[in-house]
Formats: sequence, C-alpha cells, structure tokens
Amino acid sequence: MGLIFDMDGVLVDSNAAHLASWLKIAAEDGVVFSEETFWKTFGMTSEYIVEHFWEGPTSPSEVARIVERKETAFRESIVEHVKPIDGAVTFVRFLSKAHVPIAVGSSAPRINVEYVLNWLGIRDFFGNCVVAGDEVKFGKPAPDIFLLCAKKLGKEPKQCVVIDDSRSGVNAGKAAGMTTIGFFSMGHSCDEYEKADFLVRNFEEVREIIDLESLVS
Repeated sequence: MGLIFDMDGVLVDSNAAHLASWLKIAAEDGVVFSEETFWKTFGMTSEYIVEHFWEGPTSPSEVARIVERKETAFRESIVEHVKPIDGAVTFVRFLSKAHVPIAVGSSAPRINVEYVLNWLGIRDFFGNCVVAGDEVKFGKPAPDIFLLCAKKLGKEPKQCVVIDDSRSGVNAGKAAGMTTIGFFSMGHSCDEYEKADFLVRNFEEVREIIDLESLVS
C-alpha cells in the first residue's frame, strides 16, 4: 500500500498566503475575486482559476504569465503566512522511518511544491514520488495527479490511500479508485467530504484508522 498526501491544507496551512496572493493579483488586473470565490476553487489548479475568472487572457502564454505572478506573490508570503499543520512533519518522519511508501500529490505548481517541502524539511522523505499540478493535463477533481503518484510509488490505485482537505481532492481520489481520507480544515464544511471513506480532523485520527502493516506490505 501507499499513502498520498495533498500539500496545502494537509501538510501546511497556507490558506492565508494563497488568499492574499489571489486578491493581490486580481486587484492589479481589475478582476472580481472574493474570499468566497477562493474557497469554491480551493484545490483546483491556478491555470483553471485564471481561465475561468480572468476574462482577458485567452492564450496559454497569457494564462501562464498571470499564474506566475500569483505564485511569485505566494512564495514571497510563505515565511509570514504559512505554517505546518500540527503533527504533519512528525507523521511524515514516522512513516518514512517505518518504510511506508509515501507521495505528495498537489495541485500547486512544481516550484511551489518543492519550495514548501524544502521549507518544512521533509522533501527528501518523498524521493521522486512528488507530483505537481503542472505535470498533468487535468488537475483535481480529475484523477490524473493521484494516478501519477500511484505510478511513481509502483502501486495500483486500489493499493493507495489519499489524504486531501478539499472537495476536489477527495473527488479526485475517489475517481482514481483510491481509499480517500478527508482532512477537515478551516474554510471547509463537512458536506464537502461526503464522498470520502473517512473524515479526520488531525493526524492522531489518521493514525487510528490506517493499517500500518498493510501500508508497509
């Protein structure tokens, strides 16, 4: 078995940084983008958000330029606004020591994923089993990110467990044919996790429901 982590909302609390960066770029471009919009699109790729809420850009290059501005603003705010989710780093270290196959499957661009995982001090525990949103054709709620994680882990989808805090992530995990754990986080409601096999609020609860022996085998 293998365990796949979403990053934002599961490993780090980055909501404030993402919201601030989206509001900053939207204001600069004269785009109406509210906190409500932010929560509705949480877990989706930046490209998808720009394509659906920015009226002007039509070409991939224009979308890419806007996304890069947003992600640059996000990285600049990490030290001030981002913090680890309680117990996340300890849990990842525990799994690595127990030789549990683990991966990260995030909608964020590769540069952000690498930056955050290195900032947390846990990048090396995942080896080559890190998948970012800009590596697949379709982001969450499509299953592409998690299916690529399974491939990198050398596991069948049914052998994988996904931990994700967003509706789009939970739906992506189920679409991939994986056991899915909804990780309840700020800004979300319980009904967003209706398709999840389990709902947890912290990593102690994750420990209680996973079968460590099956993950190692």
